[in-house]
Amino acid sequence: MNVCITGGTGFIGSPLCALLLSQGDRVRMLSRREQPAMPGREVFAGDLLQPYDALGGFLEGCNLLYHCAGEINDTDLMYDLHVRGTANLLKAVSEKIKLTGEAFHWVQLSSTGAYGKRTLSRPEAAVSIDETFSPAPVGEYEVTKTISDELVISYSKIEPLFSYTIIRPSIVVGPQMPNQSFFQLSAMVRKRLFFYIGSKKAVSTYVHVDDVVRALVMCASDVRAKGQIFILSNDCLLSDVIDSMADAYNVSRPTLRVPVGIVRLLVGIASPFVRLPLTDDRVNELVKEVGYSSAKIEETIGFKYQAPIPKVMPALLSQYVKKSNLKIVANND
Repeated sequence: MNVCITGGTGFIGSPLCALLLSQGDRVRMLSRREQPAMPGREVFAGDLLQPYDALGGFLEGCNLLYHCAGEINDTDLMYDLHVRGTANLLKAVSEKIKLTGEAFHWVQLSSTGAYGKRTLSRPEAAVSIDETFSPAPVGEYEVTKTISDELVISYSKIEPLFSYTIIRPSIVVGPQMPNQSFFQLSAMVRKRLFFYIGSKKAVSTYVHVDDVVRALVMCASDVRAKGQIFILSNDCLLSDVIDSMADAYNVSRPTLRVPVGIVRLLVGIASPFVRLPLTDDRVNELVKEVGYSSAKIEETIGFKYQAPIPKVMPALLSQYVKKSNLKIVANND
């Protein structure tokens, strides 16, 4: 199968390309930079912000697109890439459909950030977010990615030959993840500096990059995924994640637990004067009982996670150990 992909060199797009090539697909990747040659992979020199007619060659011969391009750092670029770039690509798809009369399927990589921070007023309040929740994004990345989703959905309503699937993963983890907060948390555990805050019911909302890639590929080939939005989050208790980090580093499991009110008070008093590893937002993350439901994708297309996050912790941390030159052997038991 001929497949087109944006964001093919990114944290998620790169292993997606590798999986597609391994199963015999011919991949055409949109890139602004030269990329090394690879059997089965074609690099189309271009930019999502080009006029849409310049993207026609990128889509030629393809009836399946993975739209994985995203900007996570520079807020000034987010609207242009996520909104204008998606609009340009949709125009190019529209022209292709008019020219060929062939059906086209679009698989969009989005984010659970589309649902916003549902517990801003009460960060500890328990809730499980699923696809029935209306979008309420907070932040430039989340807002612009949600607008991108809405553009795709809107086009599907006026073009019967166009179909889509939108995947909204939570916090994606993997050895090459650009956001180092996960490994910073593990370092606190390794140094025996971590302590729990508040309730024992705190939830972690991670999903492994390999599971995200498998879900993307499944949604491209399963007709039951057409016209659907799926949340992807392999939730578990925060304590299970922390215990698995401690076990991987061969250190004692943390047991100290401090009331959330005391921590918030100390953070509020000290933060104007010193830079703390704990901020209000970080405290919210460590005490949240907010989870995401993956029931829809499991029930609709039979998706299953390869393993719980605690089970893959040794492999996740091994790369961090190598990069940091730590003299620690992860425990694989």
